Amino acid sequence: MGQNPNVTSELRDIVVVFGAALLGGWLLRLARAPAIIGFLCAGIAIGPSGLDWIDAPRVHFFAEIGLALLLFSVGLELSPEPLARSGVRLVLTAALQMSAICLVVALIAMLAFGIGAVPAIVIGVAVSLSSTAIVLKQLSDRGETDTPTGVLTTGILIVQDVAVIVLLAFLPVAAGAAGGGVGDALRQTLLSLGGLVLAVAGAKLLLPLVARQVLQRGGTELMTLLSLVTACVGAWLADLAGWSWALGSCIAGLLLAQTELRYQLRAEITPFRDSLNALFFASIGMLVNVQSAYQQALPLALAIVGTLIGKALLTSLAAGSAGWPVRLALTAGLGLATISEFSYVLADEAASVGLLSRETLSFIVAWTVGTMLLGAMLVPAARPLADRLAAIVQRDRRRTPPAPTEAESPGAARVVIVGYGVNGRNLARTLRATRIPFVVIELNRRTAQQARGDGAAVVLGDATRLVILEEAGVQSARAVVVVIADVEATRRVVARVRTIRPDVFLLARTRYVAELDALRRLGADLVIPEEFETSIEIFSHVLKELGIPDNVIEQQIALVRAGGYGMLRGRAADRGITAEWVRAMEATVTQTHLLLDASPARGKTLRELDLRAQTGVTIAAITRRGTPIPNPSPDLPLEAGDVLVLVGAHGQLLAARAELDPPASPGVSDL
Repeated sequence: MGQNPNVTSELRDIVVVFGAALLGGWLLRLARAPAIIGFLCAGIAIGPSGLDWIDAPRVHFFAEIGLALLLFSVGLELSPEPLARSGVRLVLTAALQMSAICLVVALIAMLAFGIGAVPAIVIGVAVSLSSTAIVLKQLSDRGETDTPTGVLTTGILIVQDVAVIVLLAFLPVAAGAAGGGVGDALRQTLLSLGGLVLAVAGAKLLLPLVARQVLQRGGTELMTLLSLVTACVGAWLADLAGWSWALGSCIAGLLLAQTELRYQLRAEITPFRDSLNALFFASIGMLVNVQSAYQQALPLALAIVGTLIGKALLTSLAAGSAGWPVRLALTAGLGLATISEFSYVLADEAASVGLLSRETLSFIVAWTVGTMLLGAMLVPAARPLADRLAAIVQRDRRRTPPAPTEAESPGAARVVIVGYGVNGRNLARTLRATRIPFVVIELNRRTAQQARGDGAAVVLGDATRLVILEEAGVQSARAVVVVIADVEATRRVVARVRTIRPDVFLLARTRYVAELDALRRLGADLVIPEEFETSIEIFSHVLKELGIPDNVIEQQIALVRAGGYGMLRGRAADRGITAEWVRAMEATVTQTHLLLDASPARGKTLRELDLRAQTGVTIAAITRRGTPIPNPSPDLPLEAGDVLVLVGAHGQLLAARAELDPPASPGVSDL
């Protein structure tokens, strides 16, 4: 069979793109740097202006399909929950951030380069957007998605993505305004928006039904295929409407994310997300014109560095102005300093409608890639940098928290609770009921107001700061309980408290197993890992259902905790603890068992039943119609309703219950 040279060439290009991305990502991982940098560098190397292993027309195809699939996965990951939790303040932060950056960039573009107002605003909006793919990946890898910083950062990204979707729809109108033909462009845009609304409404009705049927009839193996088909359909419909593939696939992902099967869909698409990242970032790297970038090296370098510094500063100021604490504002500002993949979509669409020249688009691509290369390294460093900057900013600032009531002043607090989430509220409720004075340290203003409404004394501020801990009365407290979701902040609070109060009882809650040893090394007396406590709850219920006495279950739980959860962590347990565990499991215990009407033992004498020979269990006594019969005779026949007192080891008792229970019944709980 003859070979089709076109097919061979296309297969070669696929091998080259993914192979180069694999090599680049692997090398950067070896250097302990984000793999995204390797993908970008690999794309630059194999692109038309590098080794020229990929033809220019194919580069644009790879970029379009890679971006479409990437933004579909981004849409599937995004959730409105951060917006719902933080409300108006988060939207205000994003609006201030985008407006400030857009205004500064647009003014520079108009005054320094003579660009028209409308194109300058488009460039300003493009620069104001931050890379959702880079930030979400880094937050997810470090387990910080649900932390206060993660919620703030993710919320700003959601607002940015929604805003750019709306702006993309009105780009033709902006082009018409710049060229004097706004009427036709407005009509076309309104028609397209109408079609989009109808398509979205139809999809919201049909997608949940389709997804449910696919899962029920086809199983989980078809869920990934459903996701890819949905992404392609969204891109196809967007193309018919004259919009970019990326916009349509992102909307498709957002719609799927609203179905009840969103978690299953995310689980199925997650293994492919890194491959989609590799394809897109390698493709966007291939779009960089190395020769042009070299010729404009100085303005490009100034633009990249100025963007990273300027965006970090303006985003931090916007978050601070909206009421976010200094450390959170600085961390979010540094993390959102990159330019977004959506910026390329916006700039490319603007170039297609004549708002931007191809030379300007080429500069924006190199500009975007440059901020991604440096920004990908800045995101992991955002937390320690923000901590240092926050320390400088707050060094001479005196915090004056609202004065608590005299009865519950921080100085009189016996317990300091850091964080007023679910665990903090439950602890506060218990302490209040037992009349133990306590004070709450809370970073979030809304949560602090809720704590005050519950009658708690509250210090509003960052518990990683010494002055806040002092205001809360840590110097005289009997116990400090750290129950916040921020992993890094938990470490810092534990270390700071232990430094100023070596003798205080210090308890920390963590969601992650990896934090257990680290928090203990930092000085926590007790660390409660949520994962292991859930495991303990599960096995205790199972043992209870199997008839293991409560005192033995409690002993086993104590042994697990005493061993630092080593048994659950796959570590070799202390021999003494292991011996205690074995003795507890092998101990002879006593249980009672009700003999049912359908029991095969009914009517048999104890001699005929011969339970000791069958299972090793002794019937020590029988209670019949309220009358105890100690040391029953071997010739005593058993009756329905008898309560047997059984003595034996755990395994023997299970075997005895199987002999005594009706064969067709799962058994009845012991009395």
